[in-house]
This record gives sequence, structure tokens and C-alpha cells, in this order.
Amino acid sequence: MASPAWADEARETARATLADLPALTGREEDWRFTRPRDLMLEGPEPEAPGAVGDVDVPEAGQRAVRLHLADGAPSEPAITELPDGVVVGELGSALAEHEPLVRDRLLKLVGAGDKPGALNAALWSGGTFVYVPAGVDATLPTETVTTATGAAGRVATRTLVVVEEGARATVVDRYLSPDLPGRVHASTAVELFVAPNAELEHLAIVDWGAGVHHQMVLRAQVDRDARARSVVVTLGGDVVRVEPTMQIVGAGADARALGLFFAGGQQHFEHRVVSRHEAPNAYSNLLYKGALQDQARTVFYGNLIVPPGSPGTDAYQTNRNLVLNEGARADTIPFLEIETAEVKCSHAGAVGRVDDEHLFYLKSRGVPEAEAKRLIVLGFLQEVLEHVRLEELRHELEAAVERKLT
Repeated sequence: MASPAWADEARETARATLADLPALTGREEDWRFTRPRDLMLEGPEPEAPGAVGDVDVPEAGQRAVRLHLADGAPSEPAITELPDGVVVGELGSALAEHEPLVRDRLLKLVGAGDKPGALNAALWSGGTFVYVPAGVDATLPTETVTTATGAAGRVATRTLVVVEEGARATVVDRYLSPDLPGRVHASTAVELFVAPNAELEHLAIVDWGAGVHHQMVLRAQVDRDARARSVVVTLGGDVVRVEPTMQIVGAGADARALGLFFAGGQQHFEHRVVSRHEAPNAYSNLLYKGALQDQARTVFYGNLIVPPGSPGTDAYQTNRNLVLNEGARADTIPFLEIETAEVKCSHAGAVGRVDDEHLFYLKSRGVPEAEAKRLIVLGFLQEVLEHVRLEELRHELEAAVERKLT
């Protein structure tokens, strides 16, 4: 289906912006930990390394809709059950089929003002659109699986979720590939609109194989008395940089950005997480925990921003990292930018190794060392895992962490 004129114009504008933006050198403050060339934001256009076959997609529990984006190209969604008025479909088709619902929101939270945003806005080929009308409880979650087979050098997708006043929804974005013989760049933009008194849980599960370099930008706009939960799980890919921002625009909102990561081998993960309070008397919590081993490196940059006019803000930020061996490295950089009085804000960041006393305690009771480390790591990450409401997903993530420990 042909895109409407306004969508074509937006894409052309993004292409022009992308061409005009100055090159990223890696010396910029925002890019000093992950090189732009490693995410293929600079340098030659990536070539397809060659397809390696089908992607093994884990079985999931009951879903209202399942959508598959193979190398960014959409397929027909498999729809099981949708309440009246709920729309779930491929974003490219929704440009015309649901234009009044899409036009005023697409590119509004993740636009083309910087290199990652402009690249995605110019090149995205498929995506997910979820719309839940006012007062509707979309009980069953929707899930989109984006896969990379090596048949394309770039995979660019978008997600747009709109949850109207008093509505509820759960949306899962999953990213998968086998190990690839060369490099593939993945670009993802996620825009989440949560209206007054609405509730949204969004889960992003990044579990690429070797060869994938992934840049994800996620923005959530959370209105009055709304509840929004972003859960990012990063397990796979050679280089992954995820940028979630919770923008609180209504009093009484509750916005939580939660993350779990486990890096091994030569993997490099960076998470840049921001909570921005633009309304009074709202709550936010940034909680990211991760483990790393071998020669992996992880970076956490967190920021709580409270501009003038937001008294009564109650905001927390915590990042903790468990380093399992010498040679792995974790950096944690927590920030607070407070320009309003009468707020309660805190931040904490820590990097540590497996506690020898915990290990000794388990071994002294007959638990082998490898099993003892497994139990310690799972216990360390449980604080985040317990926030995943879908039980089958929680068990799947626990199993994935265990596989990385073997």
C-alpha cells in the first residue's frame, strides 16, 4: 500500500536532515563510550553479510496479536483476540488505514533532530502500531518479533503505541537473530503515548546473535495519573546502545524505567536512561542492574531532570553492576539535574564482584562453585525480573541468563 503524501514528505525531510547533520566523531560527550562507527551511524553503507537461514523464535504465551518483521519487512499480523476499538497492525499500513490516529503522533517523540533519529526516520521499512481507545483494557499482550538473517545490511523499524485515557495495554518488542558472518546495523525508534489515568507496560528484549550492532531510542510521554513501565532486557548483539527517556507531563504520574543486562565475550552495551519531570507531584524510578563476564564492557548513564515548576517530584535512580571476572569492565555515571525546590530525588551507582562470603557460604553447604555463582547472579538480577508481569517471559529471561553463565 502506497504511503500518504504527508508520510513521504516526512521521510524526505528526514533524509535531507540526515545529509545535513555534521558527522559524529566520537569525541562528543554523548558519544565518548560507544563509537558512532560501531553503530554504523558514520562510514560506508553496510553491506549485507549474507543470509544464514531462519531465526529460531521462542514460543511465547497467549498473545492478542503477533507480528513478524523479517529484516525489517513486515508480514501479516496473526490476530487472536482484540477488544472493540483496539487497533494493532503494521505501522506502514497504518499510515493510510489509520491516518487520524498516526499522523499527529508519528515522529513527535523520536524525531529527526539527531543522527540516530534522522537515520531511522529516513530508512525505517516496517514497524508496529498499537492503539487502545479510552477505557479499554487490552488484557492480552501484543508482541512483535524483529529478526535479522544477514540478508540486509540495515534493519530499521519503529514502534508507535497510543494508550488513551483510562486504558491499559502490554506491548512486547523482541529482537532476534542467529550468529551472523558479518555486521548488520539495527535501528529502532519507539514512541509511547500514555494518556491520563492510562497504564502501559512495554518490554524490549534485545537478544541478537553475534554480528548485530543495534541503536535503540525509546521515548515515553506519561500524562496525569498515568502509569508507564519500560523494561529493557539486553542479552545479545556485539554492540548495543539503548536510550530510554520517560517524559512526565502530568501530575500524579508514575513512570518506571527498568533494565536488566548480561554481557559476555567482547560484547559492548550502553544504556542511557533519562527521567524528565515536567509536571509536579509525580513519581519516577530508574532501576538498571546487570552482570558481565569475559572481556565485556557495559556503560550506564542515568539522569533525573527536574526543571523549574515541578515541586513534589519523587524520583529515584539506581544502577548496580556485578563483575564476574577480571577483564570485564562496567562504568556507571548517575546524574541529577534539579532546578526545583521541595523535591525528593536520589541516585546511586555501584560496581562490584561476587561476594566471597556468599560464595563460601554456598560452597560450604555442598553447592558447586559454578552453581553457586549462578544462584548469586540470578538473585542479584531478581529485583528487576520480579517487575516483569508476564510469568512465562520472566521464566524465559531467567533461562536466558542461565545459558550465558554456562
